[in-house]
Amino acid sequence: MGKSRRSKIPVVSTRAGLDTRVVGGLRLASATATLAAIVGIGHIFDHGPSPLSVTVAVGCSVVAGLLAFGELAYGGRAARAEERRIRSEILERQYSAASDTRQLREQYPPGRVMQMMTGGAERVTDFRLVYLGSTIAAMVIPVVVLVYIGIFIDPLVGFVVLALVPVIPLAVGGFMRAFRKTSANSRKQRGDLTVRYLDAIRNLVTIRLLGAGERITDELRVAGEKNRGAIMKLLAGNQLVIIVMDGIFSLVLICVTIWLTASRGNHLSEGDVVVIALSMVLLLEPLQQVAGFFYIGMGGIASQKEIRGFYEQVPLTASSATTSTSAVAEPTSTHIGINNDPSTFAATTDQAAIRLSDVSLDYGRGLVLNRLDLTVPAGDRVAITGASGEGKSTLIGLLRGSIPPQGGTLKVGGHDLSELTAEQVRTLSASVSQSTWMFTGTIADNLCLACANATDEDMWRALRLAHVADEVERMPLGLTSHLGEGAGLISGGQ
Repeated sequence: MGKSRRSKIPVVSTRAGLDTRVVGGLRLASATATLAAIVGIGHIFDHGPSPLSVTVAVGCSVVAGLLAFGELAYGGRAARAEERRIRSEILERQYSAASDTRQLREQYPPGRVMQMMTGGAERVTDFRLVYLGSTIAAMVIPVVVLVYIGIFIDPLVGFVVLALVPVIPLAVGGFMRAFRKTSANSRKQRGDLTVRYLDAIRNLVTIRLLGAGERITDELRVAGEKNRGAIMKLLAGNQLVIIVMDGIFSLVLICVTIWLTASRGNHLSEGDVVVIALSMVLLLEPLQQVAGFFYIGMGGIASQKEIRGFYEQVPLTASSATTSTSAVAEPTSTHIGINNDPSTFAATTDQAAIRLSDVSLDYGRGLVLNRLDLTVPAGDRVAITGASGEGKSTLIGLLRGSIPPQGGTLKVGGHDLSELTAEQVRTLSASVSQSTWMFTGTIADNLCLACANATDEDMWRALRLAHVADEVERMPLGLTSHLGEGAGLISGGQ
């Protein structure tokens, strides 16, 4: 027995799936109306102009044009509406995450989330609502046309040319595998550029105070050039595909069709030849879609996979917060308030705003909190102080529900957090944090912001003056330790 496949979380909505079918239906209807107009023109060549044949030819041409316009307008409007919905859902999941774990921050840092919300959402909706339906219809159109030719005009011409049509999707699949690495590199460079720009925006004041504006500008220019080069490689591959498909396959298809039509000249009327010749425009429909496949298609598929992975890691919940009693953790200055509104939760006899008993937590590198007991009476103000990395930020994270508990009992407002949903935990309290932004990169990268030519000795001297040299020395990579985006891989105090 095979393994059961886990159902995938949908990225686009049910309405978007319907919109995709509508777009494909409009493309297919437009092609059908075009074919009917061509048949009307052929009838005119065989039997001369008549009111019926002229009406059919002109009327179907107008209908085909209106349907083509409707396809573009409907698909574009539906794509933008779905794009707004996806962006809202990504943002909602980001803010209502059940736990803000170190692994989650490392896998989906803010720069990557922003890229998914902007370019990623746009590529998914352009692919699913503008491109996919039209492409599926475009693959069906030559089959419909050639079956009509094979049944009503000439079976040899219709069905022999029909045998060549499957080569198109097979060729597209081969090119897709060949250029997958180029597409992935383009996405990587685009994501790196996004992170660098976010770092620069977050630290504008610091950059200016340290006189590092010119250097940061040069670094952004280099990252932008790498992104441009990756995009140009992707576009070059796309152009190569267009040349091969249009220049070779379309030429072969046209030549084979003309040769078969000429060889069957004794069996075809003048109108039949006209219908076959004009129908070649419809036979080339799939090749028109190939032009956008490697930028719209591959980009959309990859973005959809990335967003789905984010959805699987960050379940959709809801949260809210109100304030009253406060506790403060230094030196990161996080203020947390407790919700004492009796209408929110059932009444409790516990008079403590916060009560912790035997609470422990380990990030995987040793205990940060070891069997901690703490009681904060309602209405009190408490300052929690200590050296960097001793667990102050971890404690606040546990109380506000951004870090899942691993052991012991945590009560806020008399309610055991282990018995509540993430939404309820968030509703119990609110927090106001003071954050210090750092650049993505290593400790040395951040220290060199103030002095580009600083030696290792200079950096260690600065760390000793800041009283964090001992902590950096304990890190396996020392000065080359990576901080992650927003310094997410070290504690707030560090």
